[in-house]
Amino acid sequence: MSNGSIVFYCKDCEKIVDTERFGKKYVYKCKKCGTKNVAFGTKKSIYSFFHVQDEPEQAPAVAAPVETAVVQK
Repeated sequence: MSNGSIVFYCKDCEKIVDTERFGKKYVYKCKKCGTKNVAFGTKKSIYSFFHVQDEPEQAPAVAAPVETAVVQK
């Protein structure tokens, strides 16, 4: 997806979402939560205005175990 492509941002979900058009105006409905509180614009403008971070590929689900040392006095 290039920076010039149009994306839809749900202000309630606070994510980039898929939408369906609602009526004949520029009103879109979020497919996840069903609200009409959706903004749209270029990827660059939406990501900078709403401070959206790119989602990581696959973050590890569990952190690596931490070893602790026992100190004797």
